[in-house]
Amino acid sequence: VFAPIAFLMGIPWSEAVPAGSLMATKLITNEFVAMLDFKNVLGDVTARTQGIISVYLVSFANFGTVGIIVGSIKGISDKQGEKVASFAMRLLLGSTLASIISGSII
Repeated sequence: VFAPIAFLMGIPWSEAVPAGSLMATKLITNEFVAMLDFKNVLGDVTARTQGIISVYLVSFANFGTVGIIVGSIKGISDKQGEKVASFAMRLLLGSTLASIISGSII
C-alpha cells in the first residue's frame, strides 16, 4: 500500500516495496519496530533511500502516539479528551503527511 507513496517520495521503484513495507510497519506499530526491520534492508537499498526512510521513521506518526496524545488530554480534561479523540484519525493523517514531506526533502 505504501510502495506508491515511497516512489512519490523519490525512492526508486525497485526499492519502493521494501521501503513502503517499513513505512507501513512504522504506522501500525512504532518507529522502534520499523528501525529493527530497517537494519535488515540496509544493504539492499541506496544511500538516498536510506536517508529518506531514516527521516520518515524518526517521526511520531503512528497509532500508539495518537493514543498517548488522546489519553494525556483525557487525563487533564474529559471534555477536551473526547474532542481530541473525535479527530484522532486526522491527527494521524496530518502527522503521516508531515513525515512524508520531511522524508521527501532528502
